[in-house]
Amino acid sequence: MNKTVVRRPPYSAREFFLDDLPRTLFPLATNKILVEKGATELVAYAEGLIRNGNPFLPQRRVHANKDALHLRRTVKLDAVAEYYLYHLIHKYRSKFRKPHRKTRQHFGYRFEGGRPVSPSKSYADFKAAIWDGTFRTEEYISFDVSNYFNGVYHHDLHAWFAALGAEEQDVAAFGKFFREINAGRSLDCLPQGLYPAKMIGNDFLRFIEDASAVRADLVVRFMDDIYLFGDNLDRLKADFAEAQRLLGLKGLSVNASKTRTGGLTQPDESEEHLSELKKRLLKRRRHLIISHYDEEEFEEDDEEDGATALDEEEIRFILSLLNEGSLSEEDAELILVVMRDHVELVERYLLQFAREFPHLAKNFCGLCADARDKEAVAEVIITVVKEGDHISEYQLFWFGMMLESYLLETKKAPDIINALYRHESATDISRAKLLEIRDLRYGLPEMREAFLREGRSDWLAWASAAGSLGMDKQARNYLLDYFKNGSEMNRLIASILQKA
Repeated sequence: MNKTVVRRPPYSAREFFLDDLPRTLFPLATNKILVEKGATELVAYAEGLIRNGNPFLPQRRVHANKDALHLRRTVKLDAVAEYYLYHLIHKYRSKFRKPHRKTRQHFGYRFEGGRPVSPSKSYADFKAAIWDGTFRTEEYISFDVSNYFNGVYHHDLHAWFAALGAEEQDVAAFGKFFREINAGRSLDCLPQGLYPAKMIGNDFLRFIEDASAVRADLVVRFMDDIYLFGDNLDRLKADFAEAQRLLGLKGLSVNASKTRTGGLTQPDESEEHLSELKKRLLKRRRHLIISHYDEEEFEEDDEEDGATALDEEEIRFILSLLNEGSLSEEDAELILVVMRDHVELVERYLLQFAREFPHLAKNFCGLCADARDKEAVAEVIITVVKEGDHISEYQLFWFGMMLESYLLETKKAPDIINALYRHESATDISRAKLLEIRDLRYGLPEMREAFLREGRSDWLAWASAAGSLGMDKQARNYLLDYFKNGSEMNRLIASILQKA
């Protein structure tokens, strides 16, 4: 009996963008709508900028939380710049190749089988390679690059892309793009949180494992997280010195606080049972994250272990972590992922999650999506927003995502809009999240109209244009006729939205 082979159509740059957008730091629906309805027009506009010598716009600085105190500085790209980056890297996706040798491995961001590799699955493979290395060798040195994405130099990226084998006109476009989105600054030009930027960052560092002067028995790397394995610690120290020298040639430095040396360590027997419970939960967490990324990633044994419901022992363990009072970041993130089907058991801790872990705002948004009592969730947001003068841009943005996704029907919806929009920590990006919500209640149409009529060309105006899709088409197009006179970017956006 002949087996029917179903061939999927080629994976497009448009799919690449739309699949990755929900996993980015600030996934504004404005860019999603414009790519869905006008991907061809966006690329044509970007190529016109390149061909005619016109600049890409300088991009908006944003800050996402690394932890409760520290921030990750990056940019939120406008629709033209963001989609062009996906388009360009998708074009050269086959150039991002696997490592040449088994003893020189790097994991992470590239295409495989025509589609992006799941980062979570690849990271699990990286951890497995580390574990294997500790058994095969006596010693290791692990280290990472300090503030890697913020420290990469524009001209080094440009040279890397040329060496990758890109066409001459695309090499020039690549250099122009990263120079102009960063307003001419040579450092801190690589956006964070976007899969194509991670592909760039991951491949750029392959000079570490490719260096003949690094003679470790095994080199394992995921992005800038690097392990050197061998049987002689003195030789590894020499390799580490060489790696630092190579990084220094690119203006990069090692993070001293995260450098580790040693050999294989044995787990504490008294924690063996606890570790097995934790391993099960971490495996379940990995399954949930990967399945969110690519539902076709699993083998049958992974599916079975990861997809079954939490048992009583696992739930008791999670509740014991919460009842201890002092919750680690790692445990908080684990709970937010694996307890989505049992939100009612952790509902009284929602305020604690929102207060203490602003950097987990995206996970918090996911957990609360499955909460039955949305009024209680809305009350948590109002409480946190009104408590202090400072709330991070990242948390304000994800509170806006929660509002749009499942809190618009709550009694507190108008209060949430007012509190988020008028908070003294609010930024153009967090406010844009509110303006792009396609709802005709709570004064949102009037808020948008002001920006559409003023001839502005910024995130507040672009998000207002996207949010106007909730209006009657004739009334919407009337406002967009005023909006499009603000700039060529406005005219492009209006032309895409007026076809909708």
